[in-house]
Amino acid sequence: MIVKIAPNRRDGKSSFKDLAKYISEGIEQSGCPPTMTSWDSLTQYITAETVLNALGENVEKTIGVEIGNVMSLATAPAEMYAVANKALHVKNPVYHYILSWPEHERPSTQDIFSAARDTLRALGMEEHQYIIAIHANTDNLHAHIEVNRVHPKTFKPQYLNWDHATLHEAARHAEIKYGWHHDNGIFQVVEVNGKKHVVRNTEYIDPDLVPSRPGAHRAEVWSGEESLETWCKGVPATDLRRAIDDEKTTSWQDLHRALAAHGLDLVDAGGGGLKVVDVSDITDEKKDKPLVVRASAAFRFLKRKELEERLGKFEPRDPDMRVEKPARTYKRDPHKRLESRLHRKAVRDELKKRFKEEHRKARENQSKVRETLKPFTDADKEQHARLQEAYKAQRAAIRGDKRLNPVQKQQMYMLARLSMRKAQQQLVEQIRGQRAERNALLPAVPSWRAWVEEQALLGDEAAISALRGMVYQDGRDLKKKLARDAAQDEQDAIHPAKPQDTDPELRRLSDLVWRVSRSGNVAYSFTDGEPAFRDEGHRITFGRKEVSDDALALSLRYGADKWRDGIRITGGDIVFKERAVRQAVAMGVKVLNIELRAMESQIKAEIGAIHAHASKSRAPQPVDVIEHSTLVQPVSLRDDDIEQLVRGINRQARVVSAITDNKSYIGKVVAQNARFIAQDVGRNEYVLHDRAAFALTPEHGADVTVNYRGGKATVAAPKDRGALPSR
Repeated sequence: MIVKIAPNRRDGKSSFKDLAKYISEGIEQSGCPPTMTSWDSLTQYITAETVLNALGENVEKTIGVEIGNVMSLATAPAEMYAVANKALHVKNPVYHYILSWPEHERPSTQDIFSAARDTLRALGMEEHQYIIAIHANTDNLHAHIEVNRVHPKTFKPQYLNWDHATLHEAARHAEIKYGWHHDNGIFQVVEVNGKKHVVRNTEYIDPDLVPSRPGAHRAEVWSGEESLETWCKGVPATDLRRAIDDEKTTSWQDLHRALAAHGLDLVDAGGGGLKVVDVSDITDEKKDKPLVVRASAAFRFLKRKELEERLGKFEPRDPDMRVEKPARTYKRDPHKRLESRLHRKAVRDELKKRFKEEHRKARENQSKVRETLKPFTDADKEQHARLQEAYKAQRAAIRGDKRLNPVQKQQMYMLARLSMRKAQQQLVEQIRGQRAERNALLPAVPSWRAWVEEQALLGDEAAISALRGMVYQDGRDLKKKLARDAAQDEQDAIHPAKPQDTDPELRRLSDLVWRVSRSGNVAYSFTDGEPAFRDEGHRITFGRKEVSDDALALSLRYGADKWRDGIRITGGDIVFKERAVRQAVAMGVKVLNIELRAMESQIKAEIGAIHAHASKSRAPQPVDVIEHSTLVQPVSLRDDDIEQLVRGINRQARVVSAITDNKSYIGKVVAQNARFIAQDVGRNEYVLHDRAAFALTPEHGADVTVNYRGGKATVAAPKDRGALPSR
């Protein structure tokens, strides 16, 4: 069991609230209120919750919490703060340390809590306010202990001058007490005549007493694992210091040999520095990237200048140097890892075997109850049969009634059928309610996830491990989903302004045919087979990079009708976005992308400037030419976007300009922009009217008659020729 004492904050302040939140985050008190009163065993296990640890990993974290001398976990920070305020002269009342176990050792939660209380007792703070939280978000199971140095009754602080040594000694006693692996520390365990004793280790260098970089400290404190820098300060530092002090050391190869015994190599970092490289787990130098730490951070006593004065210029390690296989390296032993993996697999297999057995028993029990309830099911069928017999008898009576003529008999048949359907519907609703009540009496057959969660709440270690694996998988699935969503945002598509999970729709659109795919999406294409767009429910996409103007116009109109709150345009192609915004502006469709506001304003300004210039420069058409015109004139002066809108409605459309003298047009207004109004006059022909010719313009979608007299247009209803309201 390794002991780590967390360093104090650099600003000299402390926060019970922040630390309590960190060490207990991830716990869900299933069935217990957060104000539950407890003294020494408020222990709850995880359900299915994940949290982000300090290193940014999405993992399950806290699997057990115990509080002492506080009312509840929720109020613990406030209670600790109130007690600490009684001793204002205490600079930092928060004391925080970690107990960590090796990967191959998985002690029970009860033993971990008991060992933590033993360490508190050794520090003389068993009566102080504390929180113990067990974390399982790393390969090394570890426990965080937060304790208030101020006594809750006497309000006197506990001074901890030799806390490192005290905790190391308590850790060795706990290892003997619970039969755990003996770790190296300030104290060590020796066996004399079959009895274990805890004695001082004079050769041990405590890494907590040697300054380390803040990054290494943070990684250790919040992950519960040793960094390479800290590991080097242990036994490797002792052996290297012994080699440097040895008078027999006459070359750099002697130092390399001392480090090679621990799987380390000393190399030139350039610029006069050295670095330590962990080479214990490298099998392919081209693929495997080793861990590296500055030599000055790992071995502060290693002075290159002094050593070069004594041993000469730095020499790299001799590639032909022969050393024995390191007895202990920083990297975990692959054989032990394999053994641990096989052990976990055996535990999981046993857990699944137990689940299958309980699942089988539950299904058998449910089948027995169903057999007991079978008479009720048969009675339901009999009620349906009686209703059908009554209906047949009623029809037979109507058929044999000679007082009724054929028409009256048909009416009586219809009434009988309606009465039967109503009675049948009432019977179905009645039986459905009765079956729901009977199904509620059936014993439940648990699912794998629910059963594992239940066993974990009971403290089953195998279930906790299996549940942690499920939580990890949930995190991986979430990352994959986020990656898919990010990839979709890079595709050219139309989304609702507010994300919503809508179903794909089937619509009968002019000149379009639809097809439903196996995934449930609806693909629309033109009658000539050219694809138009695809409705995927939550978005409209195209499935290709090149999108025609017709397809884009149709998809924008389709999306605007489907999502009335507006649309959002996505994609990595800025050209596509500009085309879509330009058409949306012409069609009056709301695009709510914040990043496209500037582009939308610029397009509106350009269209306004074009219209203003065209209105000033357009000369009136000669009257004599108009009077002698007998054929429909082709479109000559108009914006291209209105024709695109019309062709988006009907690909076979023939778009022509209106004759503005003694001419009438009857039809529906189907499209318009800032300058023109398009009217469907039948037979795939669409007439464009200039807005300047109208005193009152017709509304979009209205069936109207447009009458021209002397270049001026008036609007009337098709039948009564009455004036229409305008906007």
